[in-house]
Amino acid sequence: MEKVAFTPAGFKQLETQLHELSDSALLAEANAVLADYISWADDHIIFSTAQISYLNGLDSFFIATLASNAAIAFVNRLPLNLVLPDDYDEEEGRGKWFLDSSTITASNTPGEPAHATGELIYTFEIE
Repeated sequence: MEKVAFTPAGFKQLETQLHELSDSALLAEANAVLADYISWADDHIIFSTAQISYLNGLDSFFIATLASNAAIAFVNRLPLNLVLPDDYDEEEGRGKWFLDSSTITASNTPGEPAHATGELIYTFEIE
């Protein structure tokens, strides 16, 4: 898969790349993002050093939530969205607030794959 820009259009490109994968390849991507969210993201999205540092500074429980939602979104071929403020400039060094705005609702029956609806939505706000 080709690395994508950290932009809303880049996330749509990533969505397209993931949705074009076979079910088994998509499951492998879901397992990889679940196992190591930051490494998976760095392998698939073009980040600056500052952005990777930002991700590494996030709480491990928050990262676990992001990983879980991403994996569920992948295997269910849900939309991926990134929302950035109009004046977003990662080089400017202003503080950012990262909100998982996902609308994913998952259900499961023992012995079957999880089923989910909704969207994976990451929202960044300037403080």
